Amino acid sequence: MTAPSRSPLLHSFRRFLRYKRPLALGVLCVPLSSLGDIWITKLVGDALDRLRNAESAEFLAGLFWMLLAIAFGRGVFRYLQRWWIVCVSRYVENGLKQELFDKLTRLSFTFHNQSRSGDLVSRITSDVENVRMFLGPGLMYTLGAVVMIPVSLGYLLVLDAKLALSMAVPLAIMGLGMQLISGRLARHSTAVQESLSEIASRAQENFAGIRVVKGYGREQQQIARFDQASRTTMGHQIELGRARGITHAITWGAKDLTFVPILLVGGWAMIDRTLEAGDLFKFIDLTFKVFWPIIAVGWMAGIYPRARVSAARIDELLATDAEVNEQASPRTIPTVRGELTLRDVSFTYQGADKPAIRELSVRVPAGSVLGIVGPTGAGKSTLVNLLARLFEAQGSIELDGVPIRELSLTQLRGALGYVPQDGFLFSESFRENVGFGSETPLDDPTLARLCEQAMLTEEVARFPDGFDQEIGERGVTLSGGQRQRTCIARALAKDPRILVLDDALSAVDTETESRLVANLKSAGRGRTVILCAHRLSTVRHADRILVLEEGRAVLQGTHDELLAQPGWYRETWARQQAQEELSEL
Repeated sequence: MTAPSRSPLLHSFRRFLRYKRPLALGVLCVPLSSLGDIWITKLVGDALDRLRNAESAEFLAGLFWMLLAIAFGRGVFRYLQRWWIVCVSRYVENGLKQELFDKLTRLSFTFHNQSRSGDLVSRITSDVENVRMFLGPGLMYTLGAVVMIPVSLGYLLVLDAKLALSMAVPLAIMGLGMQLISGRLARHSTAVQESLSEIASRAQENFAGIRVVKGYGREQQQIARFDQASRTTMGHQIELGRARGITHAITWGAKDLTFVPILLVGGWAMIDRTLEAGDLFKFIDLTFKVFWPIIAVGWMAGIYPRARVSAARIDELLATDAEVNEQASPRTIPTVRGELTLRDVSFTYQGADKPAIRELSVRVPAGSVLGIVGPTGAGKSTLVNLLARLFEAQGSIELDGVPIRELSLTQLRGALGYVPQDGFLFSESFRENVGFGSETPLDDPTLARLCEQAMLTEEVARFPDGFDQEIGERGVTLSGGQRQRTCIARALAKDPRILVLDDALSAVDTETESRLVANLKSAGRGRTVILCAHRLSTVRHADRILVLEEGRAVLQGTHDELLAQPGWYRETWARQQAQEELSEL
């Protein structure tokens, strides 16, 4: 993994600079609205002095219209600053979420196997929102404070330096307090983000595995674990809230303390007639107006640690190197035939103490059928994953004589129709699931043909909405066999030159299996087919069968050739045939 940026928030802010025009317009509106506030205070204070000195009140009519115009302009500028700056933050949020999603789809199986989906969801949602809040509204409030505070204090210094300087004492106390509490805020913000990821992961796992939870009657156990995770998060949230509460107390306390020197020093100045009533009004009014930006800065100080942690988590994900990468100028195969050649292929999972595939060599002619069998854990699924470069293998794997490392991933995976063991389906209609890998929408005749090839015609005919039937999350409304055959239809919809079935017939009966294999052969003449299976009847008609044990190819041959040799294949065939005969009694 590449090290994330040392200044993750600065790195995130650079995304805002992509929208220079609206950002510049929004930034320009901030000082205009702030200066409008100060101007109104000056005009009102000057008017009080003129009235107190018994001048004519005729100027009030003009002052009214001037104040109305300034207030209207200030309101317009305040609206526009929020519109432009906050809108930019929404654009950045959308782009950052898309960038994270794109990154996650490009990362290899190794990364996803080691990551918790709940944590990834947390990074793409709450972490992005934390960064947006800090760099969007936070930028707007900070710019307002940068203009309002120094300009107001400068103006007050001109009016009465002694009184203005006495107001700086509470501000200094506030700054010191915020500095002391910043470390505590950062620590609790990190704990909150990590505990929120834990809750998201636990909830996602339980909802995805609800059948297992209910099937084992472990509802109360999972409820207790989720409750414990929630209580941990609650504890961190309370500690964070306590720290943020201290920042609010410091901010509001400093605001209230500011009125003490105003009343004492300013009051004595009025008694001595060295300070006009209008000037005292300006001190009081600008104190109110200055402290809203100061309170906003306090709010910023409260969310800064969380935003910094979130930005670091986002950068960490974006900096993660993909294990499988394309060459700068990948080669292309004009017409894929489907010949596969493996030479001395090995692969070891990260953290494993022994290889999953060991020095395996095999040639699969184009248009042939290869069966891959072996005991559980022999490396069958790993081998077919290597064919699509879902993992990076040692040794050489070639497609039509071209090393797959030199091909674009789009062409390589586009040539494969892959049906994995788990038979994952999306929470969409049957039509959309079958057409997932197709470049063009599937019409009804095409869907009917695919259903016939996958032995689904009768089941789909019973769907109330036919091809447009919603099949539920992960295909929950379908049986295991229906899910597997739907995945086969989805793979066939691509019309791939190589069809890979990774134990994709385990949930169908032997009669359906035989008919389905026959359909696949007749529908895909000229297509290379790779069948991984536990049931040897699935591969008995394959052109060549590869027997794996502990990642090694221990036997190769046709079904009859393997039966003639002693070993795992002959023993397993005899046992499975005996079981099948017993089941028919």
